[in-house]
Amino acid sequence: MQNESYSSDAPVSKIDDDEFSRWSFSERVAQVIADRKDSSSIVIGLYGAWGDGKTSVLNFIEQSLVGTDDVICIKFNPWRFGTEDQLLMGFFNQIADALDKKLTTSGDTLKNIGSKIIQPLSKMANVEAVGDIVTSFISMPDIDIFKTRTEELLETSKKRVLILIDDVDRLDKTEIHSLFRLVKLTADFKYTSYILAFDKDIVASSLQDRYSNSQGNSGEAFLEKIIQVPLNLPHIDRSTLRRFCFQGVDEALKLANIELTQEQVQRFHINYLSAFDDHISTPRKAKLYSNTLMFSLPILKGEVNPIDVMLIEGIRLFYPKLYDFIKNNQDLFAGTFISSQYGNDDANKEHIRELIDETILNLNVTEKEGIIELLKDIFPRLQAVYSNTYHSGDSLKIWDKNQNICSKNYFFRYFGYSLLPNDISDTNLNLLIQDINNWQQPYSIETNPLSVVLTPENADSLIQKLYKKVASIDSIGANQMAIAITQVSEKLPAEDNFMWADAYTQSTWLIADLILNVSKVERVEVVKNLFNHANTIDYQTTIFKFLKHDQRDNAQPNYLNSEEMRDIGTHLARKILAEIQDKDITLDEENPTSYIFWLLNKYINQDVVNDYIEKIISSDDNAIYRILDAHTSTSKNLLDGTNSKGLFEKDTYEYLSKNINSSIIFGKLEQSCSDLLYDLKEYPKVNKREYDRKRTILQQFAWLYKQDWSHREFEFLSNSVNSKVLLFK
Repeated sequence: MQNESYSSDAPVSKIDDDEFSRWSFSERVAQVIADRKDSSSIVIGLYGAWGDGKTSVLNFIEQSLVGTDDVICIKFNPWRFGTEDQLLMGFFNQIADALDKKLTTSGDTLKNIGSKIIQPLSKMANVEAVGDIVTSFISMPDIDIFKTRTEELLETSKKRVLILIDDVDRLDKTEIHSLFRLVKLTADFKYTSYILAFDKDIVASSLQDRYSNSQGNSGEAFLEKIIQVPLNLPHIDRSTLRRFCFQGVDEALKLANIELTQEQVQRFHINYLSAFDDHISTPRKAKLYSNTLMFSLPILKGEVNPIDVMLIEGIRLFYPKLYDFIKNNQDLFAGTFISSQYGNDDANKEHIRELIDETILNLNVTEKEGIIELLKDIFPRLQAVYSNTYHSGDSLKIWDKNQNICSKNYFFRYFGYSLLPNDISDTNLNLLIQDINNWQQPYSIETNPLSVVLTPENADSLIQKLYKKVASIDSIGANQMAIAITQVSEKLPAEDNFMWADAYTQSTWLIADLILNVSKVERVEVVKNLFNHANTIDYQTTIFKFLKHDQRDNAQPNYLNSEEMRDIGTHLARKILAEIQDKDITLDEENPTSYIFWLLNKYINQDVVNDYIEKIISSDDNAIYRILDAHTSTSKNLLDGTNSKGLFEKDTYEYLSKNINSSIIFGKLEQSCSDLLYDLKEYPKVNKREYDRKRTILQQFAWLYKQDWSHREFEFLSNSVNSKVLLFK
């Protein structure tokens, strides 16, 4: 990478730095001044907008006069002086210094001493009149004397003094008035020439208030009295300024070590001409734009789309109100336009158009058309608003891949010059994938690349970003990434979100997709091995739940056949059974108790479930309630986010009875809680918010159990009677 740096906005002074062919103009002005034989003063006005290069022209004029013995250049800076008297004295002294002369005499020293004595006395006496007398005594005669002395020095030297005064338009109104009074006061000095550089409109406006007339053009009229030779800066043609701007953009790209494709260059060029060309009207604005890119491109390199950065930064500089509107309204600009099923698309589109139109209200027709075209390019969602062109979900994937600003996953990166706290950079993501690919056996948590990167805060973003990289990961990398994710599963937030999947659940989806990349002959063993790396039974069972994708929108019917699933399920069931033999899984609410019983029943048999149930309830009566409660549903209150458990209902009972011999539970219930079963004539209902949940759940199970067995006994008797009738016949 080249050692480029931020391009200074400082004016230039050498002919080699003349980007806009102004040296010859400056040289001619300097020559006219040098060749002037008339000793009278002349005042030249150099007019140009802010940033148009006035200071550089003054520098060129000064350089052109180097070596000219009869002309002395001085740059007078009116910013340095507070009062008009100080301004005048500073001006006279600077001319004297340029002529290598002194304005003060030995008599002036005595007067200065007197001023230091008299002024404090006036303050001590607290008499305003004395102060006025002293001020008059000190300032007015001094100014006149020094003015006369300056005139005498000029006439004696016979050398022309060129006074260059820059940035007049940056002074406040009072300072502008003072400066022009100085010029007017000294305009009769012989052998002097003045060049005042300023924006004519700004200065005329400042003078307007002080010298008003009936025609309303008093500011310009006053300038015409002072400025004897008005000169406008030579015009910079549009193509030259554009080339200058593009040179700065190229430097910014080199600094960031970014190479654009021809397609990217063309896209930028089209949008630049459409929206920025008319706004970059001076060299300073071109420098401002390129310097902005020199800052933003390196900072965001690898995290965003470079062309989108270049375009949104242009909007920030030249359309600041629109930029703020975009930044604060992601939903209007990012993503795709979703067509409404109720047919009110037109109203929605019109609303968006009105909001944007209000933001760009002050632009002319050409500017509006140009910026709308740019917006449609960087925010394709607006193509539906302005040209009825819609984009599908496939476009979202492309925008994510290209790191476009129109992607909701990248939008805010463009406005903060940094990542959000819960985000992970694309550069670090690619390095992470590379580290996982290079991970060596034995795959330990200590060497797991994910264990360093993953945090509860960035888990959601990280899992989603890895999910989008699945297609590019090979078989070995997929296996190692699945292991890496499984090992850190305890760090993944498991939030009870019913509206969307949390990082914990999404990670198992990601694992299922990674297994797709593993060669088919290795998939079963790879999955079995994953269970060994999972720290919890819950994560093992969650992986198993989503292996076939049948609960998602990308079902894979040939992913794992029924025989392979039975092999995996049996392996997992036996592994879990071995882990829980000496434990009561109902004591830990994090365990998926009901799913474990289903798994054991399906892939081993119900006997192992019944044996386990008998074992834990024989040593703990409360285990009965925990088993039943684990089978009830959980719901979330969308208003306050709290979870609540459901009751033990008929479908709950039926599910439990498929996996467990319910008679075992009822028998223990009769033995330990017989009082709860007394006089149980109907299904126990809950009519108030606060209730004895344990008592209610146990009674609901008991009632459903009795109903179930009464039905079974009736069926048994009916079948027996029917059999006897048939025999009798």
